[in-house]
Amino acid sequence: MLSSEVLNNTAVEIMFLGSDEDIDLLTGGWRRYIQIFVEHDANYKFVADGRMQIYDHTFQLETNSPLAQIYYQLNALSFKKSRKHREIADDFEKILATLNTSDTLLYRKYDDSVSYHRQLQSSSFANANKVVIKKNPNSYLSLYLLSEATDLALDEDFYIKIDKQLSGKFRETPQAKKFIKALAKIRTDLPIKLTLDANSVADKPFNFENFKDKNGIVIDFWATWCASCLEVMPKALAVEKQLKAKNIVYVFLSYDERIKTWKGESDRLGLQHSYRIAHNAKPYLKETLHLESIPRYILINNRGDVLLRDLPSPNDPKFLVTIDSVMNKLDKLK
Repeated sequence: MLSSEVLNNTAVEIMFLGSDEDIDLLTGGWRRYIQIFVEHDANYKFVADGRMQIYDHTFQLETNSPLAQIYYQLNALSFKKSRKHREIADDFEKILATLNTSDTLLYRKYDDSVSYHRQLQSSSFANANKVVIKKNPNSYLSLYLLSEATDLALDEDFYIKIDKQLSGKFRETPQAKKFIKALAKIRTDLPIKLTLDANSVADKPFNFENFKDKNGIVIDFWATWCASCLEVMPKALAVEKQLKAKNIVYVFLSYDERIKTWKGESDRLGLQHSYRIAHNAKPYLKETLHLESIPRYILINNRGDVLLRDLPSPNDPKFLVTIDSVMNKLDKLK
């Protein structure tokens, strides 16, 4: 009998050990980790006839927990699908190795097949999890799966829809809060109105009224101690001139604490719109924009509404293209 203290309504990992010198010469046996979903006062019994049933996820789980049984079946099915696609991809790779690369059409066909099945192999568990989540978002199993999801950005629409369905006590659980916080970092549908507590080199406060005639504002979060920020500066100053022709202003917002150093570097670089963030405003920006590191670039309108929370770097050719795309969409809405 095995007993241990574990968190309720979460998955725990159990290691099975067996003696078989032919399997693992280093340890003199074999080992396999499996996961089970744990509920309060639930009983669990594993039934397996030999090592292979543990390895192949074909063992039986006897439990009085419906959620644990669903999770067991989910893992078994996902493992089976993942292994199937892995084997297919391996077979295609063997064929690929024998082909003449000059036959580009045939080579590309098999190469695409390998990529397709590798992608299905890697997404087998995530896709199966979403079936369970969609069926009943407000369950402790779904909340656990949501809190562990790693494909939020790949299927943003699905997870936003699920977020809107979470309710009552389920929305207040630690797992739900972890999921909602992670999703908020990549969501593009949440309106954010920014307030900026910052002063210019001339010691004048930032004021949106000064930019009311502008079509948009690019904000470049930087600091004099940030090597990556300074590396991009020449390109940032170059695109600043290009944006001026589009009636978009480029604002440099510094995280510096040392005012004299910041003013000196702003002057040396020739920054036209250089501001320094107030110390007490930094937690607000971190919470609002999920700003964990710099450099970081965002696009806002002349009222402080965030249009895009993550612009590419000015060094990236997509920087201006992305801004044009956002501004064109806004023009069509007018």
